[in-house]
Amino acid sequence: MKYCSLWGKNVPAKKNCKCPGGVCMDLAKFLSNEVKPALGCTEPGAVALAASWAARHGEGDTKVLRLHLSPNIYKNGLHAGIPGTDGQTGNLLAAALGALKGDPEKGLMALENVNSGDVDRALALVRSGVVTQKVLQDVPPVYVEVELVDDSGSISVVISGRHDRVVEIRKNGRIVKRLLEADNQGNGRPSYLDDLLGKDMEGLWETSALIDEDMEGFLLEGSKVNLDVARKGLERPWGMGTGFRLAKLRGMEDLLRLVKAWSAAAADVRMAGGSWPVMSSAGSGNHGITAIIPPSLAAEKWKKSGRELAEALALSHLVTGFIKAHTGRLTPVCGCAVAAGAGAAAAIVRLGGGTPKQGEIAVALLLSSLQGMICDGAKGSCALKVSTAAGEAFISAELALGGMEDPGEQGVISSDFVDSARNIGLFSRNGLSAADSAIIRILQEMESAKPGPV
Repeated sequence: MKYCSLWGKNVPAKKNCKCPGGVCMDLAKFLSNEVKPALGCTEPGAVALAASWAARHGEGDTKVLRLHLSPNIYKNGLHAGIPGTDGQTGNLLAAALGALKGDPEKGLMALENVNSGDVDRALALVRSGVVTQKVLQDVPPVYVEVELVDDSGSISVVISGRHDRVVEIRKNGRIVKRLLEADNQGNGRPSYLDDLLGKDMEGLWETSALIDEDMEGFLLEGSKVNLDVARKGLERPWGMGTGFRLAKLRGMEDLLRLVKAWSAAAADVRMAGGSWPVMSSAGSGNHGITAIIPPSLAAEKWKKSGRELAEALALSHLVTGFIKAHTGRLTPVCGCAVAAGAGAAAAIVRLGGGTPKQGEIAVALLLSSLQGMICDGAKGSCALKVSTAAGEAFISAELALGGMEDPGEQGVISSDFVDSARNIGLFSRNGLSAADSAIIRILQEMESAKPGPV
């Protein structure tokens, strides 16, 4: 008998719940794994987590701290702000802080309790040249290997597949921990993603209605968390101050401008290393900002109930996860645009009383507009991309709700959601692989031209 999972409670599908599209997925596991709090950018967060686990198994002063990173971890952590450091950036500092003060039990919140003294010590460690980083090829997109040498010897930690998935810890060559869970591709891909890929837009739409009270509360808390961070960015400029300055423009009572300003403000805070977590989606805090804030503001403006918002947010995360399952976790294309933007567009259509078909049309419009937005690493200007994605999500939803007809095939995008997601995945993996290599080469050259350790 098939079962539907409702927050860890499996009930027979034939009696108490539907399995949209004939595929039952573990919705509880999807939400708990794909939607979680993250402090700062998740790429340096993964580096800090690996370093903190290494330090947990070591003893004494750190003598060497070597980072071996996948190209996309390197790219996204190079200029991202580190929480609690007053605007300092980079994987090297994240690793040093993780080794000195990180709490590995807190996962991607490992740097939650760092203070100014810890930052000073970490900066000194980085400036001494003890911490180094190297880019590895032919590893999974999410891959962090940290080797720490201290008075007790050498400890290595490997994170692979997901930002918080520790697959191996070794001390002096002896395995301390190894993760042996089975998966389809050897890189930590959970089975619920295959169930997710068995659905179409209508199936995702129906699945989002299966949330129970616990899920509803969890999703609404995520909305509150991200809106609270946005308010921080609206109070004063963080980083580039994109959201703060957008909010000062005339006409901000307009919902489109609010969506753009609030989304940008939250990204400003996060990219500048603000000390508040955001609720992430598909492994990214900026994805979470984009997927959550636009529908949350629309629901408030349109006076929707908490239940209506929660179902829309569930849909947003499901659509985001669906597209990310096609493109991969870290990609040459901006996931805030093509994945989380698509999720927000579908969610806003749902809040506006639309249909799954209108949701598909909105996603097609969003993808047609933003499919070429590249990812050149996480940094302050990501707030501009988040703002653009949020605004396009709202416009695309409004066009669909306003009666725009099915546009049919438009290049590689059509209103067939499944086909469009597959095509975006192919374009990102195959078409933009050379572009990603070029971006990383440029970044490395820029770093090598700077004085001091890199």
